Amino acid sequence: MAHKNFSIKQLIDIVEAGGSFRTGLNIYNAKKEQVLTGDQRLESADALKSMQAGGITTLPINRTTGGGVWDENGNEILAPESQQSEQVSEKGASEPISEVERAVKDIIEIKKEADKKFKKAKGCISKVIDDIKKTGGEFDYGQVEETVSDLLDFMNQDDSAFSHLTREIFTYDDYLYNHSTNVCTFGTPVIKRFIEQFGDKTGCNYHDKMQNISIGYFLHDIGKVLVPDEILNKKGRLTDEEFEIIKTHSYELGVKVYEKNKLSDPFVLDSVRLHHAAVYDDEGRTYPHASPEEVPAYVKICKMADIYDAMTSKRCYKEAFNPINVVNDLYKQYADKNKELQLVLHTFVSVIGIYPPGSIVFLDNGQMAYVMSAKGPIVIPFTDSQGDSLKVMDDPIEVSKQNQVKINHRRPLIRPKQVYESLPQDLKNLIFS
Repeated sequence: MAHKNFSIKQLIDIVEAGGSFRTGLNIYNAKKEQVLTGDQRLESADALKSMQAGGITTLPINRTTGGGVWDENGNEILAPESQQSEQVSEKGASEPISEVERAVKDIIEIKKEADKKFKKAKGCISKVIDDIKKTGGEFDYGQVEETVSDLLDFMNQDDSAFSHLTREIFTYDDYLYNHSTNVCTFGTPVIKRFIEQFGDKTGCNYHDKMQNISIGYFLHDIGKVLVPDEILNKKGRLTDEEFEIIKTHSYELGVKVYEKNKLSDPFVLDSVRLHHAAVYDDEGRTYPHASPEEVPAYVKICKMADIYDAMTSKRCYKEAFNPINVVNDLYKQYADKNKELQLVLHTFVSVIGIYPPGSIVFLDNGQMAYVMSAKGPIVIPFTDSQGDSLKVMDDPIEVSKQNQVKINHRRPLIRPKQVYESLPQDLKNLIFS
């Protein structure tokens, strides 16, 4: 992290000489007990001596969030460059870390495990696609059930686990593999919460059908395997005739694959067949023809997850939209329609987050920041106030708990590609490893 550590001894000397300091971070000891708040300005050495007696030798000072060290005249004192951001005390005790740093470390651990699950799921859908191509439609449904069950078990431990993954969106070839898994891992936590909150009210109380619904999300685009490659991967605009062929991937080709495997579960078939159907009256460019009342809530969620992933992936990084823009666009498109759709939209936005992981935001001090977690949100600034790239990754900030730094809602949002080259190398390593 970009913060600098001051030794407790230095801070005691400064405070006893009439100076003061503020960490800018909520500080916790090794027992996860809070010992300092980020906005607390200390002018007494008593707390420092207590921490020193407990084996703590340094404290982080984060200038980005209002932290600093000042002498008796109010002049700022900067830590020597040799003082690194992480140290171990002389007694072997771990140094205190901020609540945000702890959260980031937890996210990194979750990300590692989620990445393993994602790669396994991607391997499964890859085999399904290869089998369908070879046989004209048949695949191992048992393997799909096993894979989705594994994903569900993991999401039951942390329903936002997969939101921390940086999706592999740099190549065209893997798009369908990634997209199938993404829609499943985005959509499943949403339908889970929808059933919990609104299941009884809407009749969508299918607690015992979660796996079937998730399989439907995983296989929703399976009919695309039978669409000719020259149409499916065409880089230019599709002709009207080509678009009509693409449309058949759901209600015709997807159903064909489903029936060829002698499957009969409606919770799977619904998402395969209806994920492009209208979810409100007079919605344009939808297919097949069906009234919104015929589209179950879990399929409406599949449709939103499908749009969200397609827009934030866009087959290659340069075409991806900032996730915040996509959430805003979905809200504008589906707000103020029928009642069930409003409940679906509310649930989708609350689970995905207003600032989803991977978003790029402006802070009101002029910095650009990468959203690490939607909860907070936790962001990592990667430019200075002038927009120039930082040479070293800055400290993470939990925006909701800061008085000094907020997200600037007035600045226009930009596409990820426009800022990718501005990311410090250590932040790139963190995000894309």
